Amino acid sequence: MALSSKTIINLQDARLFLGKSSTNTADDALIDMLVQHASAAVAKELGVDGVVSDTYREFHNGHKGKYLWLNNYPVTSVDLVSVGRDDALTITYGGGDASYATAEVTSTSLKLRKRVSGTLTASTFTLADYATLTALETAVELVSGWSVIIATDFASYAPAALVPVPAKDANEVAVTLSVPDQGEDLCEVEGTWGRLYNPYGWSWCGDRGICIEYTAGWARHDVPQPIRAACLMIVKMSYDGVKRDMSVKSEQIGDYKYQLADIISNTTSPIVQEMLEPYRRQVVFGI
Repeated sequence: MALSSKTIINLQDARLFLGKSSTNTADDALIDMLVQHASAAVAKELGVDGVVSDTYREFHNGHKGKYLWLNNYPVTSVDLVSVGRDDALTITYGGGDASYATAEVTSTSLKLRKRVSGTLTASTFTLADYATLTALETAVELVSGWSVIIATDFASYAPAALVPVPAKDANEVAVTLSVPDQGEDLCEVEGTWGRLYNPYGWSWCGDRGICIEYTAGWARHDVPQPIRAACLMIVKMSYDGVKRDMSVKSEQIGDYKYQLADIISNTTSPIVQEMLEPYRRQVVFGI
């Protein structure tokens, strides 16, 4: 059973920590689930989307300050910092028979919906399936009533570059979809903690008009030992909680005490929090 590559520890780590020397399908399924839960709990405690290295695309509002904090760290590379947007294409439903029609872009797909004679029809296009906007245009126009007009110079852009937008009215009107503007050359990445510096300030350029694409997190084998240990402890507390008599509400052994609510809630123990404390980022906002 393969765990997600984005979990802090793997199944073998967890089984070893729990003293499970032999494979047990049912037990492994439970441990798998607990490892994923523990990885998410650690990420939440650190205030990031994930601990193990991954790529991110974020949209931020401008402000008067010179610093902008990314949501994830440690930052290992920044591929794009864009301020502003360019209109890349328009999309319209012109069938003349719909009571409403909408176009929506998510982080992964273009979704088109129309209601004709009370029947709702939805078409979803996975952006990664198309190499260019021209290829996406061809696919969309195979759906009756929909048309696309690509702006000059954007035909070769990847559809995955489209900025997500909520569903907009496309019934006999054009919905404009945009892509991030060209990269910002003056931006500097300060260390690995995810702070970007712009000497001229992060000016307002529309709602969520600043786009950053970057990689952050540790390779799994490089995750600091205290973070790994914290994840293992959460797995063990959760595993023991599942196996324990659920009628027991609390227990104390010497100075150590726990309550069942501490195990089944999303709040990690004080010991785990202490392990993670050195890795919490102190975000200071200012100009």
